[in-house]
Amino acid sequence: MRYALVAILVAACSKPSDESAAKRWQEPPPPPELVVPDGVSIAVEVDGVAAPAITSAALKTAKPDFADPEHRAWLVTSLVPSAASPGTTIEASSLDGISVKLTQPTGDGLEPVVYLTRRSEVIVAAIDPKQPFPPYHGQGGRLHRGGDTMPHVARVAKLAITHAVVPAVAPAPSAAP
Repeated sequence: MRYALVAILVAACSKPSDESAAKRWQEPPPPPELVVPDGVSIAVEVDGVAAPAITSAALKTAKPDFADPEHRAWLVTSLVPSAASPGTTIEASSLDGISVKLTQPTGDGLEPVVYLTRRSEVIVAAIDPKQPFPPYHGQGGRLHRGGDTMPHVARVAKLAITHAVVPAVAPAPSAAP
């Protein structure tokens, strides 16, 4: 009886047979080379009218406005020139129904971009043109870093661009002689 109890305790406290399974990354590491994924198609609507979509082919041929070895970013205004007017609102919506509205440019001087992450994911984000890819290394997790505080939308399905409505100015009353 005593030996059976010891055998049960030893079996219960033993290490898993495959220790490497416990040491795996939660996600696979980023690819060695940054590439625009195939199948990107972001619908674009300007003032309620459909415009050409932002596709993988468009991103592969357009020169990024910001780039480093691990990131690429295209200003929305470079990909959709009609979004360049000041006061324009750009609403990015995801496949999951999440959306973020950004003005062009934002009050903080941020610019809306289509952003290719180091994991080759295409997102829409607001970045600071002075420092488009801020460093987060060494500030994280247990150290209570703020992380990426910029608004962004992953799995982007649509960009809705709306121009600011300029109120009509009433003519000045004329003085009759």
